[in-house]
Amino acid sequence: MTRYGDTAALEQALSSLDDLSFGDLKQLYHKHHKRTPPKRIGRTLLILAIAYEMQRKFHRVRVDRLHKRVMAQSSSSKGRQGPSKVKIAPRQSLRPGGRLVREWRGKQYEVYVAGDGCYLDGKRFRSLSAAAEAITGVKRNGPAFFGLRSARVVAQ
Repeated sequence: MTRYGDTAALEQALSSLDDLSFGDLKQLYHKHHKRTPPKRIGRTLLILAIAYEMQRKFHRVRVDRLHKRVMAQSSSSKGRQGPSKVKIAPRQSLRPGGRLVREWRGKQYEVYVAGDGCYLDGKRFRSLSAAAEAITGVKRNGPAFFGLRSARVVAQ
């Protein structure tokens, strides 16, 4: 596999694809994809497939290098004391006996969570989403409506 030192070298290689013959493009396809190109593939699609693979390999190498550098920095900082900059909040879950309160358009709604579903004003619903739909009149994600789904990453 050809390694490109920088983006200028990659761009030069990509622009030179238009000048290659069809036979050379087939060989280049085989070199990058490790198989022969499909029968009846056109020149334009062949060039696009080669260009895609060249860019994918180029950027994967760069991402791998960046990943290694980040992992090296994080492993060297594991021994340091003090608070981390990012904390992950625990996911909230529903358990029988729980109570969810939500205000919607000036009225407060209380949903009781039981083992067989949810109860809103004495009426049983199979899910929180069904209860949220009864409150709002439109289909909604129940856990999101009642505030159980929020951003898990909390910055300090």
